[in-house]
Amino acid sequence: MAGFSYRKNIDGSNQAPVNKNLVGAASVVFSVGDLIRINNAGQASLVTAGDLVLGVVTSVTTKDGAPVAPDSGTTDTWTMASSNVSDATKNLKVHYIPALPNYLFYNDGDADVTVAKLFMYFPVNDENDVDLTTGSDTVVDTVRLIEIDPDGDGDASKGLFQIAESFWAQSGGGTQDTSGIEAA
Repeated sequence: MAGFSYRKNIDGSNQAPVNKNLVGAASVVFSVGDLIRINNAGQASLVTAGDLVLGVVTSVTTKDGAPVAPDSGTTDTWTMASSNVSDATKNLKVHYIPALPNYLFYNDGDADVTVAKLFMYFPVNDENDVDLTTGSDTVVDTVRLIEIDPDGDGDASKGLFQIAESFWAQSGGGTQDTSGIEAA
């Protein structure tokens, strides 16, 4: 699976993560592990660089909560119909784990990291990939590297990340994010 997956709480508790849902924006393809945002119509959309993160996709259900089979030939991808929002009989819901400050998410990034990059902020290339080639100690960005090689398998491109630019905690490094909710 590409993308992000919930791994643990930063506070060490064993509390299960919260699972929330929103109607998916029309004609959007969602995969398990994608970072999502909320658009100005109140629907789930995919994150692009610079967006506030709402959460990480876990599944898709009908408006009544029944599981929806993934797209043909996939095990974890769903394409919203162009009428998903306008046709009340559809309204498929994207389920997600919210990007709460105490949740750590696993990601296998696009480059190796070293101990020197621990606790640095990094941007994302898209909805499922951390850009580990850049990082900053002083400029808040989408995610912060908390742990390297969480599986202990010697793969230094793997890490646990805290989502720093979160819809749920719109402040980081003393700077309040006031960019608001973006258009669909």
